Amino acid sequence: MKWLFQNLQQRFRFALRNPKYVIGSLLRELTRADERFLASVTGVQPARLRAFLNEPFETHSFAERLHQAKTDFSQAKVEGADLYAKKILVQYAAIRALQPDSVVETGVASGVSSSYILLALHKNGHGKLHSIELSDPHYLPPGKPSGWIVPDWLRSKWDLRFGDSTALLPQLLAERGVVDVFIHDSLHTYDHMLWEFRTAHPWIRPGGLLIADDAPWNPAFSEFASEIQAKHARILHGVGFLKKNHE
Repeated sequence: MKWLFQNLQQRFRFALRNPKYVIGSLLRELTRADERFLASVTGVQPARLRAFLNEPFETHSFAERLHQAKTDFSQAKVEGADLYAKKILVQYAAIRALQPDSVVETGVASGVSSSYILLALHKNGHGKLHSIELSDPHYLPPGKPSGWIVPDWLRSKWDLRFGDSTALLPQLLAERGVVDVFIHDSLHTYDHMLWEFRTAHPWIRPGGLLIADDAPWNPAFSEFASEIQAKHARILHGVGFLKKNHE
C-alpha cells in the first residue's frame, strides 16, 4: 500500500500548490461543466457522456484486468498509476464520443491510459491507436514490459513503437497524414510539451482533439492554446483538451 500512500501525498501536495484549480474542479463537478465542455467539442449530449464514464467498469473482462493490475502493483511494492482516475475516464469518454479512426499517443509506461483508449476504440467498432514509448524501467514494476496492463484481446488495434518521441513522432505523423486525436503523456517539461503540441497540431484534422495529460504542471498547454487562438480549450481533472479550429 506504500504506492497508494505516495500517490495520495502527491495529490495533496498538488492541491496545496494549486488551490484555485482544485476549487474550480470541485465546482465543475457539482455543475457538470466538464460534461458540457466535452459535449461542445464532441457533439455528443452530456447524458451520453455520463453513460460512457461507467462502461469500463461494466465491461467484466476489462474490470478484471484492472483489478489484477492493482494487485500486481501492490505485490511489487511500487507506485502505480491511478487505475480508476477521473482524468483517464474523461479521455475515454472523449474517444467514445468522437469516434476517431486514428489516435496518436506519446507515453505508455504500464499502459493504463492506453488500455482505456483501446477499449474505447473497441466499443466504437473501429479505429487504431499508435503509441510511442521510451520504455523507461523506472516507471514499471520489476520484470514488467511497457504496456503490460493492456489486455491481449485489445492489442490487435495497437501499433506500439519504442524510441524517443522527438525522433519518432514526426515520422509517425507523416506516415498517418492526418490524425483525429493526439495525446501527450510523455515527458511533462515545458519545452517538450510545447514541442509535441507544435509538432502534432498541424496533422490533426479540423475538429479533432489535442489532449495533454498533466497540463497544469507548466504553462505549455495554456500558452499553446493562446498561440493558435483555440476556440475550445480547457483543463479537466488535470488533462488539457483542445479542439482544433475549423479553417
